Amino acid sequence: MEFLFNTVDQLNWWAVLIAAFVPFPIGFLWYSFDYGYGKRWAKMVGLKKSDIEKSDGMAMTFTVLAIIAVATAVVLASLMQATGTMGLVDSAFFGIIIGVVLRGGAHFIHNGFARRPAELTMLDVSHDVVSITAMTVILGVLV
Repeated sequence: MEFLFNTVDQLNWWAVLIAAFVPFPIGFLWYSFDYGYGKRWAKMVGLKKSDIEKSDGMAMTFTVLAIIAVATAVVLASLMQATGTMGLVDSAFFGIIIGVVLRGGAHFIHNGFARRPAELTMLDVSHDVVSITAMTVILGVLV
């Protein structure tokens, strides 16, 4: 935890906020019924378009999502600061590693035990890797 407390005051907070909200448009496009994988994803999780379009409870979902996104951006920025990771290529590579190992690993474990389709796991892992990599690139370039 020491690295977090030692680096948090050195962070570029504008970059952190920008990075935190990058997953929103990525997720919107990724899971869009019109442009992305929304139809396939919904079918695999057992939802209909009408289910997804309901706004019941979504304010809380998006509030929690925003809080988690900011926390993720702070931790990523602190890790990158502590390891000296900056620049486009190093930041992208860092994001890919974190995305695949931490986020992807969690999906593989949870979906494996839940016996969810491998295609669903790959769809969600790919989204997370793209989102995390976009976040780390922003953080690494806007240092």
